[in-house]
Amino acid sequence: MSGPQLLLGVALIALAVWASRRGGARARAGRLMAGLAPVSPSEALLAGNERYLAVQGSIDAAEAFDDENHRPLVYRRERVLIRESGETWRELERVVRSVSFSISDREASIAIDAAALADGLVVIERQWEGSVAELAAAGRAFSDRATGELVAQLAVSAPQLSARVSLEQISTLDRGTVVGLLRDGRLTAGGSGQPLVLTTLDRREALRILGSESRGTLAASLLALGALLGGVLLTGIALVGLVGELAGAGGALPSASPDQAANPEIGDARNGGLATGPGGLLGLVGALLLPVLLGALIALVARAVTRWRGAGSRISE
Repeated sequence: MSGPQLLLGVALIALAVWASRRGGARARAGRLMAGLAPVSPSEALLAGNERYLAVQGSIDAAEAFDDENHRPLVYRRERVLIRESGETWRELERVVRSVSFSISDREASIAIDAAALADGLVVIERQWEGSVAELAAAGRAFSDRATGELVAQLAVSAPQLSARVSLEQISTLDRGTVVGLLRDGRLTAGGSGQPLVLTTLDRREALRILGSESRGTLAASLLALGALLGGVLLTGIALVGLVGELAGAGGALPSASPDQAANPEIGDARNGGLATGPGGLLGLVGALLLPVLLGALIALVARAVTRWRGAGSRISE
């Protein structure tokens, strides 16, 4: 019976791992930012290479470009989207303009890998929203000719379809928090589940925005946590059973001789002896090691959960 329980426990743990990785990039960005205490660029460089950190400081660049309001920008991302169904939006075009920039304090600066910025960008977003017909009538110059032709076609076939133009930008006038992997003096995205996150908002406000976008995954997160706890519990029970079965198998004797029956001081403890046989010894060792093994299993699972929800290396609060 212990074998099926062990398989079920392992399956539940694997299901929890899979469900944990199903969260969107914005949800992962929020979890990473919440789990890291911001440090200055100087402190980050002292922490060492290949560390996943949250770094807070000023946005700096050797050269910047102006927007229509003459703000010195280092990064500008403009997206055109149309509503497909419900809250699902389809991106038609994305135009990014950026220069080399860094996050710095008075003593040090760390370059930012702007090419790795995706869903981890959290800034004050400017939006225009209307119909596809209004978007086509505005005479917008699209970077891709095919996008302009598609908008013109939709303006005829589905003129009331919702459209949106989103503008996100970073200025040298901003202070920011960057969460990323420090590699060769630059903050970039890490491996699986470690996006590059940059926000120019207050940390709490950024977490509120990221959290509001992942509320729909709350039930799934609770189910994943329940599966993880159930898997650990079943695995522990199965290991207890396996140790007991091994102890019982080792202590079973094929037959009892008259001498053993007459002398209870030898043989299996279940027959009144002193447990000097292999079965009694195995049972004693199993009873002593079982709590240690179960504690080690729980510690390994907890460590794995920490790695899934954050980074391999971090400076925490």
